Amino acid sequence: MREMLQHTPGKVFLLVLLGSIVGMLAAILSGVMERTVLVLGFITMPLLAGILFVLIWLVAYLVYFFKFWPFR
Repeated sequence: MREMLQHTPGKVFLLVLLGSIVGMLAAILSGVMERTVLVLGFITMPLLAGILFVLIWLVAYLVYFFKFWPFR
C-alpha cells in the first residue's frame, strides 16, 4: 500500500476505488436500491449497481496493474 501511495497512478487507482465505494453507499442510503425498477426489462436496480461496482473495480485493476504497475 505504501508503494501505491508514492506514485500518482496508485493514488488515482485508490481514489477510483474509494469513489465507487462512496457511490455504492450513497445509492444504498438514498433508497434507490429499494425501488422495484427494472432496467432493460430484466435487470433490477441492486443487480445493476452490483454489476457496475464490479466493472469499475475490474477496469481500474486492469488499467493500473497492466499499464502503471511500478514493479515490472
